[in-house]
Amino acid sequence: MQTIQKLPPLNSLRYFLVAAQTLSFKKTAEKLFVTQAAISQHIKVLEAHLGIQLFIRGTRQVQLTEQGRRLLPDIQAGFDSFTRGISLLYEDGNPNILNITVVESLSTRWLVPKLQNFQKLHPQIRVRLEPENKVREFSGSDLDLAIRFGKGQYSGLESRFLLEDRYVLVCHPSLITSEFCADELYKLPLLEEVGPITGEAWQAFLATFNMQESKFNKVLEVEDSTVTIVDAVLAGQGVAMLRYNLIYEQIRRKQLVELMGFSHPSAYSYYLVAPEEHFKREKIKLFEAWLVRALAQID
Repeated sequence: MQTIQKLPPLNSLRYFLVAAQTLSFKKTAEKLFVTQAAISQHIKVLEAHLGIQLFIRGTRQVQLTEQGRRLLPDIQAGFDSFTRGISLLYEDGNPNILNITVVESLSTRWLVPKLQNFQKLHPQIRVRLEPENKVREFSGSDLDLAIRFGKGQYSGLESRFLLEDRYVLVCHPSLITSEFCADELYKLPLLEEVGPITGEAWQAFLATFNMQESKFNKVLEVEDSTVTIVDAVLAGQGVAMLRYNLIYEQIRRKQLVELMGFSHPSAYSYYLVAPEEHFKREKIKLFEAWLVRALAQID
């Protein structure tokens, strides 16, 4: 049995397959968006490589030779196998389970209370949430999707912008009077989440109102836990610099009040993050569409 030491160029095989199906170099060129001359050249290269004639050329059409007819089923099977193999990359082993890792503050303060609305629309999908401030790896896990608070730059992953945020200074309404002024802030307990982004907002506040950080009565510092600070503010324990999107409903219900009319844009935004192929999954398409609509209602 004669063995071919080197396989012919893949493009030549692809052009042969389409030409064998259409029996027209012109139609093949149109389907593959190349010139008819390119098709003819690739077929010649393939025939020279194999040492056989594959087509009988006619004026308007071509016909397969006996050798061409014998080759066609195997080439067809090969490309079908390629297609099946590639499609496996996009298959979802758990189409009815959606595994999401979410920054803790957004999960607790916003997503969990709203999630029932998604589940009413799509009861066939069970959501598994993993509140986590650290970046989770997709590789080697069953993770489908991440909602991250950052700058949207995650190597090897697709990031889709969701929402900007801004910082506001808030407290429980019981801590202030209608005659509240800036100097009274020094007398109130200060609750602070330690971190560069919140710190940037604080520095902008101090510069705007010409206030001194050393004069504040700092009673609580928490690192990397916005949820803790939000709970403390809602309990009336002090003043805090918080992200508006996490507390807008409490402000609307007058459970919290904004102070000094201060607002500072966050350097970070919310992004939907996953490997590019995950966004082709039906459950993720449904969740993304719902999430975008729900976030648009924040005012």
